[in-house]
Amino acid sequence: MFRLAVTSIATKGDRLDACLAAIREAAERGADLILLPEEPDITSGHDPGIYALEEHPFLRSFRAASREFGVGVISSLSIRDGAGMSNTAFLLARDGSLTGTYRKKHPAPTEEYIVTDAEMIDGTPDPFPVYEFGGVRIGMAICMDIHFPEMFRIYSLKNADLVCVPTMYMDYTGDMLESIEKARAADNQYYLAISRYLDEPYLAGKSMGYAKVIAPDGRVISSTGHQTGVAIAEFDPKWRMPFWGDDYATMHDCFTRPRKPQFYGDLTREGDAE
Repeated sequence: MFRLAVTSIATKGDRLDACLAAIREAAERGADLILLPEEPDITSGHDPGIYALEEHPFLRSFRAASREFGVGVISSLSIRDGAGMSNTAFLLARDGSLTGTYRKKHPAPTEEYIVTDAEMIDGTPDPFPVYEFGGVRIGMAICMDIHFPEMFRIYSLKNADLVCVPTMYMDYTGDMLESIEKARAADNQYYLAISRYLDEPYLAGKSMGYAKVIAPDGRVISSTGHQTGVAIAEFDPKWRMPFWGDDYATMHDCFTRPRKPQFYGDLTREGDAE
């Protein structure tokens, strides 16, 4: 079984200290991996794109904590990236080594300037890479990405077991993003994890907390609720919903084998929809 920690961190106070405390707590409670929210550097008031990833003081602190406590870590930081800057997620192994990165592909309003180039995997561009962590196949997405289902289906086609979403997004109705999150997990038949910030007390339209892990059947199997803290889900990352017919063993088969990509050309058409 795999033990995944998610965390909701208050929008007030020192974000780095809060993240490091969450890493420690997750490890003490037996987690294999912890997902932290998006860009704790930016939400702490740091200027964007000051450091290359390996030089970033937050990453160095996360790597030291990962090594000390023997737990993997996922988050994102604002990174100097070539001549520009990117919102880059990273996966740290239990020993603090950098296993993989992912640049946010869908900028939020006011973030249109960020670099969204594909990651280079073995010399080949791959915009949506999947990385191995203790036998678990992990993809990453960041905040605004949640509204673009195409990339989540690509992770499904790559047989991801888990997609982790560090975010700071707000749910303006209290229902919109909760519905989308469950749909991403159920339609693509993998586990989906979200960590984010919380304005206290929670109100719709503010940073909503509610870090969670969602199973392939759309059930929330662990969450912090609308409060700060660390929640841990224990699950079999290879589990998929069984299908009740004779032709498909699982719902993953049911959702991938009947696809008709020859009909989907409009998805790659340039320009705005008319």
